[in-house]
Amino acid sequence: MQKLICLLSLTATIACTACNNNNQADADGTSAVAEAGEETYALPADVLTTAKPLIGGSLYSHPDFKSVSLVLFDTSQVIQLLDTSDALFFKARINRNHENYTGYISKAILPEQL
Repeated sequence: MQKLICLLSLTATIACTACNNNNQADADGTSAVAEAGEETYALPADVLTTAKPLIGGSLYSHPDFKSVSLVLFDTSQVIQLLDTSDALFFKARINRNHENYTGYISKAILPEQL
């Protein structure tokens, strides 16, 4: 338990100092554009924004650290955020090897300004 608290404290500290300005949304918020290097692409309508995690982690099947891990991701992975209403988790989609995985990731590992 102490290791988990220490890890969350460390990631929160990193999140406070991180900056991610790679996302843009239209005024009505219904469509967004993400940038991947020099290339831009339209996001699906259900995506609120995209982000890159501050540390690697797991996409869980439910908003619980004890649930099944669907896929592992690292800091180079672009994560599509679908819902931000949970206190500890984002509902997210990750594309890995041309497959989409939808699940939950900890809010502590993404930049704070999301």
